[in-house]
Amino acid sequence: MLGQLLAGLRSEPVAALDLNPGEGSLTRQLRVRPTATVGQLLADTVTGSLAAYGVPAGADPRLEVIASGEDRMAVRGLDEHDYAQLVGLLAERYDLTVVDPAASTVARVLRIADQLVLVAPASADAPRAVAMTHEWLDGHGHTELAARAVTVINGVSKRSMPDVLQAENVARGRCRAIVRVPWDDRLDAERGQPPGARSLRAQTRHAYTALAGVTVAGLAVAPDAAEASR
Repeated sequence: MLGQLLAGLRSEPVAALDLNPGEGSLTRQLRVRPTATVGQLLADTVTGSLAAYGVPAGADPRLEVIASGEDRMAVRGLDEHDYAQLVGLLAERYDLTVVDPAASTVARVLRIADQLVLVAPASADAPRAVAMTHEWLDGHGHTELAARAVTVINGVSKRSMPDVLQAENVARGRCRAIVRVPWDDRLDAERGQPPGARSLRAQTRHAYTALAGVTVAGLAVAPDAAEASR
C-alpha cells in the first residue's frame, strides 16, 4: 500500500523488491503480475538494465514488483555481490525502491537500506514485538538506522487502544516517527488495486498519506547506504 501510494503521489514508478517467497509473499498479497524476478535480473548479463522489463512510456505510474520467485533457497543464497548488483539495477530505473524481506534476508537488506518502516500489529504482543525489534537492531549495529525508522501500529481500533498506547510508549524516543493505521476491513477486499480506485475509509487514507509523507521526509536526510557501507 505504501509503495502504491508513493507511486501515485510522486507520479513515477516505484519498485517493490519482494524477497519473501511463498504464500505470504508481497507478490501474492498484491495479486499483481511481477515486472520481473530477482533471478531474471541477476541473470540478465546482456542488457544489464531494467529497461526491458519496465512499463511503456506514458503509462500511469505504478508499483512495479520484482518478485523473488518460488525458490526459497535461491533467495537465501544471494550474497553481497548479488545485493550490490540488484541495488545498481534498480537504481538505474527507480528513484524509490521498497523492500519486503524474509527473515533470512533481513541482515543483508539492512546493509543497503536508507530507511526502515517497522510494522507492529495492534495487539497485546505489539509492545514486546517493538521492544525486541529495537533490541535486535541495536545489538547488530543498526542503532542509527533504527533511530531514523518509522514505526507503524497497524489495525488500530478502540478495543486495541490500550495495547497501542503501550507499544507507542516503547517506541517513543527510539524511532523518528509513529503512525497509527486504523482497522479497515476494505484493505484485504481491495488489495492489489491502485490507491485511487480504492474505497478505503478516510481515516485509513489519511494514515497512509501521513506514512508516505514521513517516509519521504526521512529519505531527504538519510545518508547514502551504499556510501556508508564502503
